Order: sequence, then C-alpha cells, then structure tokens
Amino acid sequence: MSALLLAHLLTLALFMGLLLAAASGDVKKYRIPNAYSLALLALYPLFAFSAPHSVQPVWSLCVMAAVLAGGFAAFALGWIGGGDAKLLSAASLFAGPALIGEFLLVTALAGGFIAALMLLRPVRLSLAAALDHIGSRTLRDALLTEALPYGVAIAAGGFYLSLRLAAIASAAT
Repeated sequence: MSALLLAHLLTLALFMGLLLAAASGDVKKYRIPNAYSLALLALYPLFAFSAPHSVQPVWSLCVMAAVLAGGFAAFALGWIGGGDAKLLSAASLFAGPALIGEFLLVTALAGGFIAALMLLRPVRLSLAAALDHIGSRTLRDALLTEALPYGVAIAAGGFYLSLRLAAIASAAT
C-alpha cells in the first residue's frame, strides 16, 4: 500500500471519527458544536491532496455551498437544527459532485429510519426500558424525547460515503 493511499485512508478514518463524535453529541445533548464542522473543513485539503483519484475541489465547494443554502432554508422552516445544516454541508464537501446524490440519499434513508423508530412508541419504550436496564441512561433519554438526532443520520450517510471513497481510492491505485 502506497504512502499516499495510506494518508488518504487516514483522512477518511478521521472524517468518520468526527461524524461519529458529532452524532454522539447530538444524541446526548441534541446539539452539534461548530468545532466538528470546522474540523471537517480543515481536514478536506488533506483529503483532496492525498486522493489517488480525481477530486474536484472547486465543484465540491459549489456542492457544499448549495447544501449549506438548502440546510439553512430547512433550518429556517424548523425542519432541522443549525448544527445539522452545518455538519451536513461540511460532510458534503467530501462527497463532491460525483457522490452527493448517494450521500444525501443514504442520509435521508437513515433519517427516515430514525423517524419511523420514533413513531413506533411501543418499540421506543421497550428499547428505552432495555437501555435503562443496562445502565445507558443517555440513550434511554434520547429515545424518550420527541426530538430527532439527525446527526446520527448524517453520520450514517458519512459512513457510507467513507466506504465508497475508500473503494474508489483503492481502485485508483
């Protein structure tokens, strides 16, 4: 494995780690600090320079700007939180124009799954009771609220995206 590919895979691991940390905070406090979105933005140049395949930074910035504009519109309508909009747009920078459709689709499907779980009150209460029994009060409380931690859906989309990007990078070497 080349050093370039290894560096690229490391950036993808950091990308996923940042998304998981943001999702964890979203589940615990329903808040995504700006530091996660800023860290993703800071990680992108290393991702782009280490990519063994073609990356289009200018078009990726355009995709990010479009997702940010859509995210702020959704925030203004009360559909998502501001942290969700910023995290989604920062993650979309890595998707670029080639993978943005897949990333948004997987994120939306994950969000729909979470929403469906939240609607199934008996299932939610059973899961909450099980989590309480094993001592996971934070996750229990998350299941008992009506808010949707969309950072989890963004992390799911990001996990899919990181696997796709790793496969593209491996095929390019």
